[in-house]
Amino acid sequence: MLPGTGELVLVCASVLILLASGWWTDRRYRGFTMIPAHYDVRGRATRMAPRRTMAWTLPVLFSCLLVILTFVVAAAPDAYSDGSPLMWALINSVTLIGAQVFVLWLLARWARSQ
Repeated sequence: MLPGTGELVLVCASVLILLASGWWTDRRYRGFTMIPAHYDVRGRATRMAPRRTMAWTLPVLFSCLLVILTFVVAAAPDAYSDGSPLMWALINSVTLIGAQVFVLWLLARWARSQ
């Protein structure tokens, strides 16, 4: 079963926001050839990677995950989805965009210290 119109609009908007964050990150930190690829529990950078790789990896990964999750929830029988597929799409979108915002916050904090 395909997701409804509401789910598709929400997921498309969320994917655009995620991909725009990748574009913004690449442009904002173009002065750095390497940016953090990993942070420890305290939020300190522990491993570096090329800027373009890190600017686009999480937004693309989160976008693919969001699309897959939306189709899985839409295909699940109502007894398993336990609610509206639109609500699941909203929860997944907010969670993944929030995770991207958190990573961008860590990156901005790292960049200020350089």
